[in-house]
Amino acid sequence: MLAGAAAATLLLSLALAAARSSPIPFSLLLLGAIYAIPEGERAIAAPIYGSALLLTAELGYWSLDERVPQRVQAGVFTPRLLAILAVSAAAIPASALALIAAEADVARSPAITAAGAAAVVACVAVLAALARVRSGDGTPP
Repeated sequence: MLAGAAAATLLLSLALAAARSSPIPFSLLLLGAIYAIPEGERAIAAPIYGSALLLTAELGYWSLDERVPQRVQAGVFTPRLLAILAVSAAAIPASALALIAAEADVARSPAITAAGAAAVVACVAVLAALARVRSGDGTPP
């Protein structure tokens, strides 16, 4: 487990040093997978760990944005930092709530399962529509 964490940290460090964003998700995925592999008790609660991964991703991408002068606007440092910290702080109770809901003992039925599957499909459809609208030309990005 320690070797995996070291490999993920090295991958993230090399990505930032080389100014490449593509390895960042892989290093975070590796860190998430290491946490998900069951091995004894966890020293850090999952909501805090997940929030730390989110914070790492945001700061990693931000450090790459700072290297390109056209992407940096004057006066956005403090608001951007506060927004990143606020999202990371809000992720802790949100993920704790999701964890509590996942562990709830709720009677399951085919109708409830079908409703949940329909909700997931609807969420994906909304996200796909938003991605098309955001790209501006109606085609997926």
